Amino acid sequence: MRSTKLSVLLVALLAVHLVSGQQQAIFSQYMFNGLAINPAYAGSHESLSITALSRWQWVGFEGAPNTQTLTVHTPVRGKNIGLGLQFVRDEIGLSTENSLQTSYAYKVYFGKGVLSMGLLAGFSRFNLHYADARVLTFDPSLTNIQQTLPNFGAGLFYSGENAYLGLSAPVMLRSSISENGVDLFARQSHYFLTGGMIFNVNEQLKLKPNFLIRVVEGAPLGYDLNLNAVIRDMFWLGISARPPESINFLFEFQAGDQLRIGYAMDYIMDNALGLVTTTSHEFMINYRISRRDRRVVTPRYF
Repeated sequence: MRSTKLSVLLVALLAVHLVSGQQQAIFSQYMFNGLAINPAYAGSHESLSITALSRWQWVGFEGAPNTQTLTVHTPVRGKNIGLGLQFVRDEIGLSTENSLQTSYAYKVYFGKGVLSMGLLAGFSRFNLHYADARVLTFDPSLTNIQQTLPNFGAGLFYSGENAYLGLSAPVMLRSSISENGVDLFARQSHYFLTGGMIFNVNEQLKLKPNFLIRVVEGAPLGYDLNLNAVIRDMFWLGISARPPESINFLFEFQAGDQLRIGYAMDYIMDNALGLVTTTSHEFMINYRISRRDRRVVTPRYF
């Protein structure tokens, strides 16, 4: 009986995620991987910045989402322009989506702050693997589905000495995949509002609160509230809330000006998910290659 209930729960959760819920991957370390949600973030590190991130969501839950991303972005020498490239592989249940996106950002300087305006263009290759399903009966009319879906996005990002604010729509183009008149996948528009500040407590300690608000058509409003303690500009310890799903714990290590290593663990609070899993895990590594002649604006914090 328990296995039957869990199977029903799995099918229900994955169906909601695919057809009407959140398709844009959720990251607990969103404040350290800004290009994943906002094309205007391109070039904001004032260096060639390379980030690899891997997320295993709902560990132990068969068919649960797992996501790998590789992002590269850089300013263009002699111009107020940033360019970015992102590859994302997202798996959930029987579906796999591989995405490639390019970003362009134009920057306007205001004193010690920068306003960046960004555009995104790319495509996703969506695969639905019916043949891999373990079911009691198999409908021979159902075949594996492959389809390429285009995408466009836009964003604004402002960063100053002590604060940042971003507004983005990384998924603006609606698209869907149907089989025999049944909607199997529907991509809805996504909108993100992000922000954060840095407060100097003393020479050894800084506090950095962050927030993220997600608006997805057809899904409930989502948000993350986060607080990081920055110790000696080297260790970042954070905690965040993502109601009603999880409480998240973050650790970042800044190894000099170039290398950052991060880990996040989500502790599942949702009652339904709690029947089958208790944690999600996320690993990140960022490497920056800087030039001495570049103007640097809060490179460590935003």
